[in-house]
Amino acid sequence: MSGGTAAGGEIGAPALREPRLRDLRFAGQLALWSFRQGLHLILGEEAARRRIQEALAVAEVPRALAPLETFLRIAAAGAHRPVEMRSPCAMTLGRDEALMLRSLAACQAGQGTLARGLLETLLDVPAARAGAAALGHVADAFSLGGLRLADTDCGRLSALDHVFAQSPLAEAGLSRLH
Repeated sequence: MSGGTAAGGEIGAPALREPRLRDLRFAGQLALWSFRQGLHLILGEEAARRRIQEALAVAEVPRALAPLETFLRIAAAGAHRPVEMRSPCAMTLGRDEALMLRSLAACQAGQGTLARGLLETLLDVPAARAGAAALGHVADAFSLGGLRLADTDCGRLSALDHVFAQSPLAEAGLSRLH
């Protein structure tokens, strides 16, 4: 869990408010919940598969399950470090969860290169490339079902802006989707 450091990690700097689940559109909430269920899914737990499958079917995006599982397996195998995933009931988002959602929104906005660049902060280069491709398929399924993650035409998730505004991603030109 995040502690008392700022987004850039400086001790003593004021901590930024973590993004809240309620600030996301339904598509972001569904994607986040699915990511959080991911550990159980990639461990082969049938109950988790059924939960995610049912949620995606109710949201009319059942085709998102296979690429979602592929992305989670890629992330588990190719991460530079342990990936922070919070409890499915947590009301705030961790930095890694925000990064994955931002990458998914980039894919949905047709910005696969940005998604890959974001994922490279978490995954090794080949995994980031494959992960962005898998997220592209999740994004396509969401789009076909009428679910949009971003709240702007350029594909930005304004609920996550402050997470990336003062990070190395901003300096690398990856803080904006437009």
